[in-house]
Amino acid sequence: MDITTPQLLYHGTTSSTVDSFRQALLQSNYWRPGKDFGEGFYTTISIAQARRWAHKTAKESWDGGKPCVLVVELSSLPDDVEPLLFLSDSPAWASFVYAHRKADMKGQDPCRKHPDIIIGPMADNDTGKIVHKGVQLKKDENWFYEQITRNEKGRKLDALKLGNQVVFASERWEPHLTLVGYHIYAGGRWMYGDVRNAGDEGEIKLL
Repeated sequence: MDITTPQLLYHGTTSSTVDSFRQALLQSNYWRPGKDFGEGFYTTISIAQARRWAHKTAKESWDGGKPCVLVVELSSLPDDVEPLLFLSDSPAWASFVYAHRKADMKGQDPCRKHPDIIIGPMADNDTGKIVHKGVQLKKDENWFYEQITRNEKGRKLDALKLGNQVVFASERWEPHLTLVGYHIYAGGRWMYGDVRNAGDEGEIKLL
């Protein structure tokens, strides 16, 4: 399968992680279970969405880091790529999300062979509560699909408003990804640092 990738992707994090990400973007020992598409490095083509992720991450972080958005260039593809692509929300997408959201131990994976890249809609912020309720009541993926695709008034959600995510689930993608810069939220505004224009001592110049 041939796929054309976006040149730039964005990852929401905190400023305290930048030095680590400059060493390597894909560090599977830090990937957490219980997320939409399983353990992996989560990115999006929307910088606005990544900024929301960054604010949420900083709010939940204990290290005092500021909201930060990494700018990542996807320059090439590994050989024999077999992506899992969800064009929109669907029962298959919901089943995949439900199974991976219920995995609460690192290394636990419901897939026989987990795809090394998954592209598709993100579930909304209430998904964790819905999963917890579904597990308690022993509900199936069809119930879960109905729950996460409707708002509180029971109206069908617009799939385009769910947001998108591109998830790298294998470290073999590392040579194909480059950190080109990052945005840090400070003083009520976003400031950009270009990694490619770093000084001799490796410091980032904010532009």
